[in-house]
Amino acid sequence: MRLDRVRGRRWRTAIRASVLLAAISACTAKPTVRDFTLTDHTGQPFSLESQRGKVVMLFFGYTMCPDVCPTTLSKLTTVTARLGTDRAQVKTVYVTVDPERDSPAVLKADLDLFDLDAVGLTGTREAIDKVVAMYGATYEITPTPGSAAKYSVAHSTTLYIIDPAGVVRREFPYETTADEIVAAIKPLLASPR
Repeated sequence: MRLDRVRGRRWRTAIRASVLLAAISACTAKPTVRDFTLTDHTGQPFSLESQRGKVVMLFFGYTMCPDVCPTTLSKLTTVTARLGTDRAQVKTVYVTVDPERDSPAVLKADLDLFDLDAVGLTGTREAIDKVVAMYGATYEITPTPGSAAKYSVAHSTTLYIIDPAGVVRREFPYETTADEIVAAIKPLLASPR
């Protein structure tokens, strides 16, 4: 019985040590850069890597979204207005999760409604799914046979703030205010590029 207690203590000590090593490793690991290339709202290839030196506000959505996406675009318009002259150092990246309906022309018409330095991105379903997975975002398409739209799309609403080096520094839920986003972006604008 005593031998079991000794083994138990050793086991707990080994678990604690591995948890501690994992925590130290997470703190010292090099942050991951999540690059991708899709088609922009002008029909041209767009690489996230091309935005190095800028802060990027990235989110997933679709143009027929009745509430979350237009509200997010409006909020991000407020964010960039509050940044004043620093707004030139910030780019909004809007990745559609509905490439069947969101052609470059449709994305452009949607973005033209907002005073925002933004790029709308589309691509093949496979390419979009890779980017969605890369950021841990989600979406679900549900058929709606009786409607003109034919299907609805539910999607995650996280806003990703990417620093000038291309690393995701913050993830904000939909409810985050424009002021909270501005407060997170300002220190990134001051960081060395």
